[in-house]
Amino acid sequence: MTAHEGDDPTMDVEGGRRLAGQYARLERFRRSHQQNMRLGTADLRILWLFTDGSPRTLKEIARELGLEQSTVNRQVNAAVADGLLEKTRPAAGSAFHVVSTQAGRDVFEKDVAVSLQGYEAALRTLGEADSSRLLELLERFVDAYGSLAPGDEAS
Repeated sequence: MTAHEGDDPTMDVEGGRRLAGQYARLERFRRSHQQNMRLGTADLRILWLFTDGSPRTLKEIARELGLEQSTVNRQVNAAVADGLLEKTRPAAGSAFHVVSTQAGRDVFEKDVAVSLQGYEAALRTLGEADSSRLLELLERFVDAYGSLAPGDEAS
């Protein structure tokens, strides 16, 4: 007998709906916090890749973000125009290498701090034990949910 055999199926639906509702509320609050940030989601995702200091090709960025290379090319070119990234070609005929600029790193760190302040303040209201438990359960939930995503090898 599996863990879900014999369970009331309405409990799963109600739990799923409740979770989806809370996720929607969280997303609304997150977007509200984002209004105090300079970068949009696309720039944040791309700049996050470069926190390790490694240059990447457009193909590598596309693979790591799970996006089409044409989308990445458009987003990188916009970030280059905004002074957040720079592209160089190490040798004739080779692919462009993309790196973050100091300005890109600075605005990224500032925006991440704004974003994390909200999360950290909310976690503090729960207290250490409850916030640790929430994070542990959320990590387990995300792992379980991710394992059900078709074709997604990201972990």
